[in-house]
Amino acid sequence: MNRYFLIVAALVVGLCFQACNARKTTDEQGTNSTTATASTAEPAADVSVTGRLADLGLTSDSHWRGINLGDAFSNVKSTEKGEPFESDENHIGYTVEFKNLESADMLYYQKNQNVSAINVDLFLNNQQSVDGYKKELEPYFTARYGTAKAVNGSSVWTGPKGETITLKDVSKGKDFGLKIRIAQGEGAITASTK
Repeated sequence: MNRYFLIVAALVVGLCFQACNARKTTDEQGTNSTTATASTAEPAADVSVTGRLADLGLTSDSHWRGINLGDAFSNVKSTEKGEPFESDENHIGYTVEFKNLESADMLYYQKNQNVSAINVDLFLNNQQSVDGYKKELEPYFTARYGTAKAVNGSSVWTGPKGETITLKDVSKGKDFGLKIRIAQGEGAITASTK
């Protein structure tokens, strides 16, 4: 009887050991798959829209405030909220005001009834605010369009469809601000740096 007891006890211990090892392997595989999922999703996480960028109305899937180059120009009026401050057959402009008395003017240009360029002027209170916006806008554009090039004091990104995104500090004296231009092709670089 002692012999049977020892055999049964050895089998039980062996099965428990095997079950613990199987569970450990499963937990490690679960951790590895979680890690793989996190690293796969990481690029999307790099394009985060928080803080100042959320206040600007930026999204991770449009050029500016839900509007893309090439969109029907009529979509600008339905996407932008508020009244335009200027409008003619070639462009329409909107202003967004922020809580801290800063603002942004957006001008949407059209060619052949489609959005062809977007100019944004950020009117800011001080150099600290300019630096804060730059610290959020530069990684946002880099995550979306790759590494920027320095051109005439501007940071310039080139998108996958040939669009050019330009960010420039236009602060002078007591006037603080940033200028952003999103347009097709190389002409966007020279036009935005004037």
